[in-house]
Amino acid sequence: MKTNDKAFEQYGVKYLSPSAINKFRKNPAKWLVNIAGYRDKIFSPAMTYGIAIEQGITMGVMTSASINECIDSAMNEYDQIYKKIEEEKAKYDFAKCLEKQISVGEVLEKIIPMYRKFGKPVACQEWVEIYLDLPIPFKGIVDILYEDSVRDLKTTGIMPKEIIKTDYQNQLSMYALATSKRPFVDYVYVTKYKRELISKEVTNVDENIKNMRRIAMKMWQLLSFSSDIHEVCAMSCLEPDISNEDFMNQWSDTERKGATLLFDLNT
Repeated sequence: MKTNDKAFEQYGVKYLSPSAINKFRKNPAKWLVNIAGYRDKIFSPAMTYGIAIEQGITMGVMTSASINECIDSAMNEYDQIYKKIEEEKAKYDFAKCLEKQISVGEVLEKIIPMYRKFGKPVACQEWVEIYLDLPIPFKGIVDILYEDSVRDLKTTGIMPKEIIKTDYQNQLSMYALATSKRPFVDYVYVTKYKRELISKEVTNVDENIKNMRRIAMKMWQLLSFSSDIHEVCAMSCLEPDISNEDFMNQWSDTERKGATLLFDLNT
């Protein structure tokens, strides 16, 4: 199919992130709705917890700060996020958030010394990019970059499976290609009784990159249909399920409104 070199540009898409690739792979209709501007800022206790833990670990590995100072930095992240939630007047489960927040200190006391054994990173929270025969690059933010590895931190309350999730494999494969480092997913595994760091290496980088490029080409072809997003949605023949009956396929009110308009779901 013929592609338009300006297809991404005409919709304001300046680069493709691993999360965009993964969203399109699982729900292309929602990706179209999002690039049309129908999206909400999402706040969740799990996300807040992950950001706070990441902040504490980043400070712990990049500086000689004490563990208590790292904990204070993580707690400050909570304060900043709470302010954003108030500004957005967003729905938020503060009680659930508190359940997770009370473990932050113990988790950082256990995990930061484990990371410090790796030595000081070259960089943290650094943008990287690659080009794969598309008019725009793939870009993402590396959590922790060492001389010999690139690592992404994931907080979880469920024991990681032996096979790494495809979402994570795609993300780390892109980072590996961009940095020429061995890619690892670092799970900060936390339960009521456990605080562990479990690292798993992504080994099939070439295959993942091949898959990401194939997905990106389909995104490019889809946007090349038309400069009118309504026409793109119509020509896609996609039928979004916005019922929210599936726990793993949830749409916000704004996204549901967008999908209804763009895909003519009321006709």
